[in-house]
Amino acid sequence: PPPQAEERILKKVRRKIRNKQSAQDSRRRKKEYLDGLESRVAACSALNQELRRKVQELERRNGSLLRQLQALIKQTSNKAAQTSACVLV
Repeated sequence: PPPQAEERILKKVRRKIRNKQSAQDSRRRKKEYLDGLESRVAACSALNQELRRKVQELERRNGSLLRQLQALIKQTSNKAAQTSACVLV
């Protein structure tokens, strides 16, 4: 083959090699990106689960404190009523 034809073939082979390498690099970067996303999803899921547990605990404590407050209010109003009755007698 003439030198120009060989040069064209050589350029074509080099381009194919570069394209193949570029495709491999692209697939590698995509895999790294997806692996990173999966790690972030796992971390966020774990944090979400922990926060849900804390919310449940705080709701339980809030309910308990609310019941205590209502009992104290009732107790205080009963004592106030008894004191008023004693004063009226």
